[in-house]
Amino acid sequence: MEIDDAALPRLEIPVEVGTMGWSYEDWDGVFYPDETEPRDRLPHYARAFDTVEIDSTFYGTPRETTLQNWVRSTPDNFVFCSKVPKLITHDLGLRNALEPLNTFICAMASMGAKRGPMLFQMPPSFTYDDLPVLQALIASLHEIGDPDARFAIEFRHPSLLASEVFALLQAHNVALAATDYPGMPRRFAPTADFAYIRLIGKHGAFDDHRRVIEDKSDTVRRWAAALRRHQARTRRAWVFCNNDYEGFSPATCWSMQDALGIPSRRPASEMQGKLF
Repeated sequence: MEIDDAALPRLEIPVEVGTMGWSYEDWDGVFYPDETEPRDRLPHYARAFDTVEIDSTFYGTPRETTLQNWVRSTPDNFVFCSKVPKLITHDLGLRNALEPLNTFICAMASMGAKRGPMLFQMPPSFTYDDLPVLQALIASLHEIGDPDARFAIEFRHPSLLASEVFALLQAHNVALAATDYPGMPRRFAPTADFAYIRLIGKHGAFDDHRRVIEDKSDTVRRWAAALRRHQARTRRAWVFCNNDYEGFSPATCWSMQDALGIPSRRPASEMQGKLF
């Protein structure tokens, strides 16, 4: 079914669109200038986008020096959204996780206004049977004592897309991450005063990430339409795109921005999402 953009409400909330990570050698010459030094990629990235999802925090809490270098490398309005370490989500499965979670949140708080929502990316092994664990963790977030902390959570087992889970998240202003990921229903269900959308795709789908290989622009427009229809239930939104979604995540971001009517800043070196 065709999407009638004219029939959709105009976007009235701020929406930040970015990629999942920025340290990709494949982007040299198509998004970054040729032979860009690793330390220079983030400043170049921030010329095109105002936000990024940090993938490396999934593997551990960054050092203070690393966090401050990221802060200095980006404009004042730039926002970093970070993955909660897998120690908490995968190794502990949210059990007895408050202390390491507090350590992570305090570290990220050093970024000040540049710290955005923090994402719990749960493994497929975390199911509805673990609802009591989820309830305990979500209910304990207020114990951290950081009123500026915002959280989103992504489930990778369909059993957790249940009304009682939505109600739990809504009661504690935790956003249910809307994901485009194999094996999971495409579901946009606002549960917080912000929305969090992740266009992930199938991991390892493409051999390189220099170009759009699988055009999903129609699906991107459907996600944009869902956000525009439900925007009255949120105050702000973040959308993050993975290289595995179409092959070249900056182009996916520009496609999303176009669908939302958001001006984009395309570097002169980019391929403009050309399909090969």
